[in-house]
Amino acid sequence: MQLARLWCEHLAAGCPSELAGVEIAGSDARALDAEISACVSALICRSMTVDERIERRLADIRQALIGKQAEADAPVAAYCERLNRLVSAVLTQSRAGQA
Repeated sequence: MQLARLWCEHLAAGCPSELAGVEIAGSDARALDAEISACVSALICRSMTVDERIERRLADIRQALIGKQAEADAPVAAYCERLNRLVSAVLTQSRAGQA
């Protein structure tokens, strides 16, 4: 499962120290990371369905990550790119489950 692999890679990579104080999509980056991790965990465990509200939030996060990645230094840009792959995988898997 691609989502589980991406999540493991993201967890193993951790958060760069340069992420302290960075805001993405209206949230502290570390809090956003926890929000996405909770979403991934719930989706993998099949204890959550991604509804329209969650899908909109994830789409907003994707856009914010793209913008932050474009303006950030290398460690934060790499983090944003990795987190964005994870968010994209959540959206892809949730849409596949609804088909």
